[in-house]
Amino acid sequence: MYLKEDILGLYLKEIYPFCDFENNRAVPNSEIKLRPDFRCDKLNLIVEFDGYNHYSASKVILSDQKKEFVYGRMGYKVIRIPYFVQISEEVINRLFNIKMVWKQEYPHGFIDKRALLPADYSELGIDRFIKDLGKFDFIGNDIINSIKDKIVELGDKRLVLPESLYSIIE
Repeated sequence: MYLKEDILGLYLKEIYPFCDFENNRAVPNSEIKLRPDFRCDKLNLIVEFDGYNHYSASKVILSDQKKEFVYGRMGYKVIRIPYFVQISEEVINRLFNIKMVWKQEYPHGFIDKRALLPADYSELGIDRFIKDLGKFDFIGNDIINSIKDKIVELGDKRLVLPESLYSIIE
């Protein structure tokens, strides 16, 4: 199953079976009205699923930066999972520092036919994507290969990547 916010909530219950995660509820005393996707106060952990608008809408990207700053100042660890990353044993180990057996159900990358492609990102989204490639370097080949496959599928790299990102496929 392709990772989406609701699926992430189910997966978090498997990764942390003894923790309750609040979903889409304001953080008490945070001084902001924004709500994290998932929050576990017991672990001081916030997990955010970054869908398409977290790469295409500059207002959303700036809001994410504010949330990370405020929640970090409050002592929360904030983990962001982009829509082109799927849950796997290695992702669980790297992001949550938990070793567990996990059957990955969907490949990393821009596999979904309707997936927003980097060619449609805002400038801030392009910056975020570059940072995410560094953060997820352990699955970077999967992401890059999915981009190459999408270029072949669509027949024009301009439909997949902005010119500023051509170097990632060379």
